[in-house]
Amino acid sequence: MGIRIVDAPSSRVGDPRAKLYIVDHVAPGTTITRRVEVSNRTDVPQAIQLYAAAAEVTGGSFRFSDGRKANDLTGWTVVNPANLSLRPGTTGLATVTIVVPARATVGEHYGVVWAELRARAPTGGGIDAVNRVGVRIYLSVGPGGEPPTDFAVATLQARRAADGRPVVEATVRNIGGRALDLSGELRLTNGPGGLSAGPFNATLGTTLAPGQTEPVQVTLDKALPDGPWDARIALRSGTTTREATATVTFPDDPGSGSRPVAAAESRDATRLPVATTAFAIAAVVVVLLLLWLLPLRRRPSGVHSGLRRRRGRPWRPRPNGGPPQGG
Repeated sequence: MGIRIVDAPSSRVGDPRAKLYIVDHVAPGTTITRRVEVSNRTDVPQAIQLYAAAAEVTGGSFRFSDGRKANDLTGWTVVNPANLSLRPGTTGLATVTIVVPARATVGEHYGVVWAELRARAPTGGGIDAVNRVGVRIYLSVGPGGEPPTDFAVATLQARRAADGRPVVEATVRNIGGRALDLSGELRLTNGPGGLSAGPFNATLGTTLAPGQTEPVQVTLDKALPDGPWDARIALRSGTTTREATATVTFPDDPGSGSRPVAAAESRDATRLPVATTAFAIAAVVVVLLLLWLLPLRRRPSGVHSGLRRRRGRPWRPRPNGGPPQGG
């Protein structure tokens, strides 16, 4: 069984999370709809149930509640149809409608749209088997524009896992107003003998709600020398990216770690074009103003400074204040 989101708002075309999850910011009193596609990948017909259930972001993870536990968001969410009968190898569409009340609680709300396949226990004993696949919901509710997505990499630490593999651990703090789903990679340079290594992918699955702080880990090969290394980690959530650097050395003993090193953080490279564009627009406006003002300053003073020749003869004012003469 499979499930995927079919459409996303045009305002989030560049956000990779919007292609996987229901991600949006809305004002109280707003209604939004999304379509999901459910697929039957078995070789027999299946009756699939669709519904919304509660979720939360805690301990660095997006955690699903048991069963059909409800929260505010699930009370606003309707999945239609609630049941799909799919032949082998076929797909079906369902619409997820979220009606946010006018007095909805401002802030982040989390949930999941489940597609559930339930196999009843055989006659005579046993247990029910339940398989579920879902699409996460990250819904921000509040007036005005969407809260910013922002985070900071506070420290980098080199340590060894219990099996002896070196690990670089970045401490990340969510300083924005939206939940983060972090991914990224680590590069090591200026190692022993001038060695370089990487990129190494960060462990996926780290999710942070606003205000939370959690580690993001990158596990490396046992053969990697202890260092010192210049470590550069690039982390991203959606369209927001942060990079941080520090010099690290891996300890000898498994299970031990070095003292965390304060990371020198660079700002979001994806935001530079916006600032650059604003500066360029301001520069163009200044140039245009200068081009407009310079001719005015060069004009001679006097009554006839604005008169031009026409057909080879000058304009001449009539005596006694009459209209000008000339062709």
